Amino acid sequence: MLKLPIRTRQYMVWDGGNGRGAGECAQALGVLVSPGGVRSCRSTFYFPGSPKGYSRHLGRVGEMTLAEARELCRQDRGKARKGEDPRTADPSKFGSYKACVDDYVNRVQIGQHKNATAEAARRVLLADCEDWWGRPIATIRNTEIQTRLELVRDGSPNGEYKPRPYLANLLYARMQPFFDWCAKPQIGKIKLSPMLGLDKPFSDVKRRECDWFKGPVADQAIKTLWTVADLLGGVEGQYLKVLLLTGKRKTALAQWHQIDDSFFWDAPPGRKNKRLHPVPLSGLAQRILHPRQQSGFVFPGEHAGRIKVDYSLTKRIIEAGAMDDFFLHGCRHIAETKMAELKIPAHIRDLLFDHVSGRGSGKNYDHHEYEDEMRAAVEQWADHIAGLVQPQGAALLR
Repeated sequence: MLKLPIRTRQYMVWDGGNGRGAGECAQALGVLVSPGGVRSCRSTFYFPGSPKGYSRHLGRVGEMTLAEARELCRQDRGKARKGEDPRTADPSKFGSYKACVDDYVNRVQIGQHKNATAEAARRVLLADCEDWWGRPIATIRNTEIQTRLELVRDGSPNGEYKPRPYLANLLYARMQPFFDWCAKPQIGKIKLSPMLGLDKPFSDVKRRECDWFKGPVADQAIKTLWTVADLLGGVEGQYLKVLLLTGKRKTALAQWHQIDDSFFWDAPPGRKNKRLHPVPLSGLAQRILHPRQQSGFVFPGEHAGRIKVDYSLTKRIIEAGAMDDFFLHGCRHIAETKMAELKIPAHIRDLLFDHVSGRGSGKNYDHHEYEDEMRAAVEQWADHIAGLVQPQGAALLR
């Protein structure tokens, strides 16, 4: 190593890249000289997408050769390009953003909570943060998150990104527990959550209201959606009809072994209320799903053996003639509202739609199963739908 002058303040002398094979380390390997004359080799590296440089102490001058320091510098730069932090020997610590998201979803969303929307959480955390995927999570700063949330909320001036204020709130809501989990001492991926001090990006949130949830307009929506289901045909058409008939959540995709010979669906525990209430399927729903199978998904597809329920399906339904503002969860709104209009009691609807009963402490003393009452309710609802769509032909009997 070269002899370096001693100054009153520490300073950095950068490697000029002299020597065979040292070009990559030019301006990346430096010697930090302290006021007392102590000289330490340091490597500087950048993570993908990060404008800020990071450095690591390699060793003192005299304890290693220039060639050794340059080799360590090359290794550090290579790790940083792959999203690995050279400052830690444990790759599970300070992992890349994407690796940490995957770890969080698998261990918490799926492993701990058995969350049916775990994959949706993964998509939200990754979709608008693709440039962070390879970066160590410890390098993502508070100001960057704020800027990203504002970009999703407001869009970009050049029009490349459209304003999505509700999605910005959803991203915020997903990031908050994710970064909190990463900062837990027993997890140790980061020391402190960068979400501290950040507010929800959009405050002018209004309850989603559609004019096709109730009354005669809802009846027309049912007829429209039934026609669309006939146009879609196949599994997707069956799915849309049964969604209207049951009012179940769009992700409550039944398997045949959960449905007995009398078409009573005893669903497994779900993410809402820790369970899905066992419910009867109406005669109309039975005819749509006929013939009954012994095993497999009721709505089979290529997505882990079942139909894929996402925006692409919603888009196909809209393109086939549904309302422009249609969304799958709207079928649940229609079913609940129209059943109320049909004077079906609230506690029966709570059972059919997997709601927590509003009866108070009285529910703890009531051990009646309400199977007959639920079957009467679903048949009443199916008869209402049949009366609306019957003129459209024999599709009713499928």
